[in-house]
Amino acid sequence: MTASSMRTSRRAVLAAAAAAAVAAPFVNRSALGQAPSGAVRVWTFMSANGQSPRERVFRSLIEAFQARHPGVTVTVESQPFQELETRFVAAVAQRRAPDLVWLRDTFLSLVVDRNALADLDQELSPEFRRDALPDMFEVFVRKSVFNGKRVSLPLWPSPAQAIFYRKDALGEIGLEAPPLTWPAFIDAAARMTRGPRFGLGLPTSDNSVSALINIMTGFGPSIFDAATGRLDLTGPQALEAADTVRQLVARNAVSRTLLNAMGDDIQDQFAAGRFAMAQAFAPRFQQFQQIAAGYNARDLAISAWPSFGDRPPAVLLGPYWTIGMSPNSANKHTAAAFLESIFSREASLKWAQDASLVPDRRSVMSDPWFTRPEASVAAAFHRLLVGPGAMVFPQRIPDITRIFTVLNTALQRIIGSDDAPRTILADAKSTLGW
Repeated sequence: MTASSMRTSRRAVLAAAAAAAVAAPFVNRSALGQAPSGAVRVWTFMSANGQSPRERVFRSLIEAFQARHPGVTVTVESQPFQELETRFVAAVAQRRAPDLVWLRDTFLSLVVDRNALADLDQELSPEFRRDALPDMFEVFVRKSVFNGKRVSLPLWPSPAQAIFYRKDALGEIGLEAPPLTWPAFIDAAARMTRGPRFGLGLPTSDNSVSALINIMTGFGPSIFDAATGRLDLTGPQALEAADTVRQLVARNAVSRTLLNAMGDDIQDQFAAGRFAMAQAFAPRFQQFQQIAAGYNARDLAISAWPSFGDRPPAVLLGPYWTIGMSPNSANKHTAAAFLESIFSREASLKWAQDASLVPDRRSVMSDPWFTRPEASVAAAFHRLLVGPGAMVFPQRIPDITRIFTVLNTALQRIIGSDDAPRTILADAKSTLGW
């Protein structure tokens, strides 16, 4: 085939795809001159048969893509989310990796340093790179580019670990929302502790989140050293964060005995009415609503983290999920087409409508649906995302496979012991070798 005929064929395929978009939702606009075909294997933490809002949306996107391309089979192979990145690196080395993989942003550098991700700019269609990438949130998109190589696409640009709160519990003390400075927040959390209910629930035994880091974000991006990505664990900001936890414990706002709580534990106990507020993974908002038993689900709302001094309320955008491609994929064309379909404007609207997530495509926020009451959650997430206190983890964080575990061990000591915070944080710094 000549270069001219190839260009003609390509234009014809693109034109057909554009026409089909008028008739059917979720149309992939990444045609590269040939129809997608074959199998695409996907590793994700989600189940192909799961019933969470995100899983149902994902399944519908897969079904729609397969319906448009009868020669394609998309197979989801669920993996433990704590092990996705390390399993994927091993699978790439053994040449048995899936075509696409869900990755946490805080583990991207670990995977990149092992040459385990393809350059998506070589696989995504020119149309997608022209139209879709600029339509995404720049802070997320920029973080996925390492040394000029685009290694992933960020998914679900919601604030990761936000404050979930019960409006009815706040109403008991005459407030409509949590205060956004730490002294006032501590006081409100203490006043909402009543009977078996504590004012605030914090996960203290999780290898992918750290309440200490979220509290420190009240100081802004300066908590991370620009050169190393490290936190100054014995500096004044870390010490004030530790003192904040001690104040929460002293005021009985945080349980002194709840020392091994995973995120799922906090979620379940929040549902049972054990907490008035809790640190929670924002994309699980609908899940929190669905399992609510100890309170009215309509009273669930979200908030940024309080700040220190006169800084704006803090929103740490991570850990969040991104999707990358194996450099060894034997079907990169079809894998790229499916990847693009997940980030279409139609798909972005569906993530918002059915899973209460901020659309990946910013232009979707102009859809009239976002003026409706049922869109209030996604709209609230969006306000946090574009606020002045929004920040991301550095692109490279040393010891990321250990830092959350080490800091949660420190958090447990801060909550459950009388050891001096300076000693606890110095021990954590020593353990990390910083």
